Amino acid sequence: MKKEILLIEPNYRNKYPPLGLMKISAYHKLKGDNVTFYKGCSKKLQAKKWDRIYVATLFSFYWKQTIKTINFYKRCEIKTKNFFVGGILATTMFDELYKETGIKPVKGLLDKPNDLGKKDEIIIDKLTPDYDILETIDYVYPTNNSYISYMTRGCCNHCKFCAVPYLEPAYIDYIQLKDQIKDINNRYGEKRDLLLMDNNVLASKQFDKIIDEILELGFEKGAKYRSPNLFEIYYNRLSKHYSDIAAENKIKSLLNEFSQTRLKKKVVLGEFQSYISEFGLLDDDNKKYGKRFLTKLHSAYPHLNPIYEKYRNKAPRNRFIDFNQGIDARLLTQAKMKRLSEINIKPLRIAFDNIKDKDIYKEKIRLAAEFSIKELSNYVLYNFIDTPKDLYDRLKINIDLNEELNLRIFSFPMKYIPITDKDRTYIGEHWNRKYLRTIQAILNVTHGAVMPRQDFFEKAFGKSFNEFEKLLLMPEDYIIYRAYSKEKCLTDEWWNRIESIRSKCNGTFDMALEVIYSNDFKNIPTKEIDVSVHDLLEHYKNRVKLSDFNNWKEMRK
Repeated sequence: MKKEILLIEPNYRNKYPPLGLMKISAYHKLKGDNVTFYKGCSKKLQAKKWDRIYVATLFSFYWKQTIKTINFYKRCEIKTKNFFVGGILATTMFDELYKETGIKPVKGLLDKPNDLGKKDEIIIDKLTPDYDILETIDYVYPTNNSYISYMTRGCCNHCKFCAVPYLEPAYIDYIQLKDQIKDINNRYGEKRDLLLMDNNVLASKQFDKIIDEILELGFEKGAKYRSPNLFEIYYNRLSKHYSDIAAENKIKSLLNEFSQTRLKKKVVLGEFQSYISEFGLLDDDNKKYGKRFLTKLHSAYPHLNPIYEKYRNKAPRNRFIDFNQGIDARLLTQAKMKRLSEINIKPLRIAFDNIKDKDIYKEKIRLAAEFSIKELSNYVLYNFIDTPKDLYDRLKINIDLNEELNLRIFSFPMKYIPITDKDRTYIGEHWNRKYLRTIQAILNVTHGAVMPRQDFFEKAFGKSFNEFEKLLLMPEDYIIYRAYSKEKCLTDEWWNRIESIRSKCNGTFDMALEVIYSNDFKNIPTKEIDVSVHDLLEHYKNRVKLSDFNNWKEMRK
C-alpha cells in the first residue's frame, strides 16, 4: 500500500538543496510511495494526513525558524515515531531539540541498513538524490544545474569551529560517483557542473583514483558542456508515467521560459507561442496534473519539439568542478597540485583561517600559479581566535599574491559562530559589535566577496591597517555611502571629532569607545555623557537620507 510522505525544509534562504531529503525521497519512491516536498509552513499540508514526515535542519543560528517549523507540522495527525528530524542542527543540538519539540532527532548520516526504522537493507545515503522534488516548489536553488555529491566523507582534522566531526565522524576515503552520474543523466538530463561537498578530499589515500574518475566523467581541463534537450527528456518521462508531477512542472517551465526568449526569428517564436495557445498547454485549467495535460502535449509535441530543438541554446559552455568546502593547504603536495591542474577546477578553494598559516598558504598559492591554476577562492574565518589585524593581513596577502602572480583570488570572510549558538550574536574575544557590523556593512556592498583587484580592496578595506582601523569605527552610513559622505564632508567632520576627543587624554575617548563598540546609538544618556562625546555619537544615527543620496547619484550620472 502506498504511503503518503511529507518532506519539509524550513523557509530559510540557502544555496544548496537538501541532499538528505532528496535521498529520502529517492528511497520512498523506490518503495512506491507518494512524496511531497515543501519549503516552509503550509496550512494546507498541515491539514492532510501523512504516514511519515521528515524535517531537515541546517545551522544552529536558524534555531527559532527550525523549531517553529517542526512544531507547526507536529500538529498534523501523525504519531511521533513517524516524525523524523535530521541534519546539522539535529545532530549537534540533539538534546536541546528533543527537549524543545519532543521529537528524538536522527544523528549524522543515513549510512546503515534499517535506518529510520525501515526493514530492508537499502542504505539511503548511497542512493542517487531525487532532483525531481526541486521542480515541485517555487524556490530556486542557485546550484540547480550541478551534480551535487561526495567522493569522500569526514575529515582527519577536528577543528573546534567545525561540525564535521559530529556529522561524519568516520573518514571514508573513496565513494564511487560514475554510476550515480549516469543515473542522473538518464533521468534528469546531463548537468553542467560538478559540485563536490567533500570536507577533506586531500586526506584520501585514493586521491589519484578520485581525479581519474572526475576526468572520466568529462571534467578535464577545458571541458565543455552542451545542454541536452530537456523538453524531449521530460516529455519521454511524462509519456511513460502521466502522473509524474515533476516532469509536468518541468515541461511547463521549459515552455514558458522558451516562449519568452528573444529569438532573432520572431516569426518562429510566434509560431511556437501559437501552438502553446492552440493546445492550451499553459492554461489555468491545466494546473491539475494528469492525463488531460498529457493528451494535449501528445498533440502539440510534434509541432513544438522541432522548433525547440532548432532554436534552443546549444552553444558550448565551460563546465567546472568545485570542491566547495575547500582543500587543506597542509596536505597539498606538488603531486596533488599537478593532478588538480588536470581537471577543470574553478575555483580552487584553499582555506586561510589562521594568520599563523600564512607561509604555507603563500607557498601553496604559488604552487597553484606554477601549474597555471589562476582562479582561486578562499574562506577567511574571523571572529574566532583572530584579531581584526589578522583578518586585514590575510585579505591583504591575497591582494599582494594577485599582483605578484597575476591571479584572481576571491576571498570570502566567514564570521565564526559556535556550532550550538541559536543566533548570530556571538562576539569573539578580540571583536565587538561595531567591528562585526562594519565588516558586514562592507561585505553587503561587495555581496560577500573581496574582489581580487587592489584598487577595489583599498577602497573597501583601506590602504593600510591604520585606515582599516578607522573604518572599523566609522558610522555605518558613512561606510555604505562612502563617496557621498566624503563629498558632503560628513566623514571629515566625524573624524575631526574623534581626533579632538582622543587628544584630551582624560578618559573621554574611552567613554566614547564604550558606546561605539556596543553599536547601540538609540538611547544615549545625555546627562551621563560628555557633550563632545554626545556630538560625536550623533554621527552614528542614520545621518544619510536615502532620498538625498539617490538625488546626488542622479546628478553625478
